[in-house]
Amino acid sequence: MLALGATAAVMPLIGFLPFAHAATRRDLHFRALRRRSAIGEHSVVFRMDGDHLKVDTHIDIVVRFLFITVFRLKHDAQEIWQSGRLVTVTSTTERDGTRLQVSGNAVEDGFRIVGEGGPFLAAADLLTSNSLWNSQIVREVSLIDVQYGGEVGMIARRLSDEQVNTPQGAVRARRYQMITPHYAGSVYYDGDQRWVKALIELKGETIEYALAT
Repeated sequence: MLALGATAAVMPLIGFLPFAHAATRRDLHFRALRRRSAIGEHSVVFRMDGDHLKVDTHIDIVVRFLFITVFRLKHDAQEIWQSGRLVTVTSTTERDGTRLQVSGNAVEDGFRIVGEGGPFLAAADLLTSNSLWNSQIVREVSLIDVQYGGEVGMIARRLSDEQVNTPQGAVRARRYQMITPHYAGSVYYDGDQRWVKALIELKGETIEYALAT
């Protein structure tokens, strides 16, 4: 979530797995770290139901300073995809004491999503703000916002490759800088286009996502 609204063209990219390969995706479980100390988790679980891909996202992060909670984010969402298109989404978010609910479904002329600001008709072929698990997100300039509703802009650009430690050993990963209205930072994908790391900037803090399994 790797939950900042400008839009811009992104650099052309090659070598991405097509969305059809989602059936073979492995679940993702990250530890959220602040200054090397654990502050929460972020997981993405995939299930196939016929020709539908169900994606469950769970985020639970708490940042404390001197025993005072300075940031809290809890987010649970389920997305259902079919043939690369988002079919439905439901989510609940608790952010610093504010509770948000979002729901949406595909309609003939786009994707209708309802959040705090009311209904909004987004383009039919967009990824969501939770779609860091899909490496094609770095090609996007707009996303369906599953925390607040509506549509948000995004900027992404490729940085240098880096070595990333994973539970299966060190891998070489492509690093991309991303900016949306709600978060900024970097996301890393290995040679199989698997999301293996993230650095998220929130309220002046850098939170690292480190693969746990």
